[in-house]
Amino acid sequence: MSNPSENQLNRRSFLSSAASVAVGSAAAGTLVSSAHAATPIIGTQTPLVYRRKLGSYEITVLGDGYVDLPHQIWANVSPEQADGYLADAFQPAGSIRNGVNAYLINTGEKLILVDSGARDLFGPNAGLLPSNLATIGVKPEDIDMVLITHIHPDHIAGMYTADGEVVMPNGEIFVDEADLNYWTSEAAQAQAVDISKPWFDVARQWKTAFNGRITTFKGEKDLGDGISSFPLPGHTPGHTGYRIESEGETLLIVGDAVISAAIQFPNPDAAAIWDTNAEDGKKSRRTIFDVAAKERTLVTATHLPFPSFGYVDARADGSYEWIPEEWRYAT
Repeated sequence: MSNPSENQLNRRSFLSSAASVAVGSAAAGTLVSSAHAATPIIGTQTPLVYRRKLGSYEITVLGDGYVDLPHQIWANVSPEQADGYLADAFQPAGSIRNGVNAYLINTGEKLILVDSGARDLFGPNAGLLPSNLATIGVKPEDIDMVLITHIHPDHIAGMYTADGEVVMPNGEIFVDEADLNYWTSEAAQAQAVDISKPWFDVARQWKTAFNGRITTFKGEKDLGDGISSFPLPGHTPGHTGYRIESEGETLLIVGDAVISAAIQFPNPDAAAIWDTNAEDGKKSRRTIFDVAAKERTLVTATHLPFPSFGYVDARADGSYEWIPEEWRYAT
């Protein structure tokens, strides 16, 4: 048994030596700081790239940057209510800093991209997909397949330039038929809300650029390689989620079923002004949240905070909680 007086002595010695080290370090720090010029603030993050294994597959999240969205985008949530949700999530009031993500699935034999970012259409802080692809050593021409969740600019514009020049020259492109028909329709454009009217022009340009390479499907579709589509209508008519399965593990990529974690998990009925059918959107959101919560399935979405993997928990009051997956230090 140790001697209590020895323990006290050891503790005193430790505290005394620690204090001496702290004083010495402070003095040394003073000398060092006075010998060097101030270091400039960098103001940017490292590349937005995050890898995660899913069975034998490797999923890489490629951040495309972000856009700040005003509270006026909500059809049924007041600015005061929105600020309340942001406060509960420890986020600043006034607007939502909305990230944009794309996903690269490496099956070991194929490279499959899910969505492609916003290019230059969402302001100066987006359009980072090409540089982040380069960071991981992937060229656009290496991509074998592109899966589109829906035909909004921040999901398709990264595939071609403002002049209509194709950036991703190879591979088949898959999109729901209803979405392609809607976003290339002049009649639908005439009836759309003002903010989304230009998106129809982007869609038509995209369709022209990739004419002959776009394959459409309806609803649920087995696309091979453990990947299948499932319908999530409401945000757009053919809004689509993708289920990725490998060696018993599953990931649900749910596109824009949720565009703000801070608002739409506590209030899954919150709808954006550009949702083509708000009621269908609410049903789709609650359905996929319920499935994810019940099955404890890994989920990701375009506008969830980077790196965007996590889980959904259902609450007794009919709301939900987003639980981000802890950072994986190895894939």
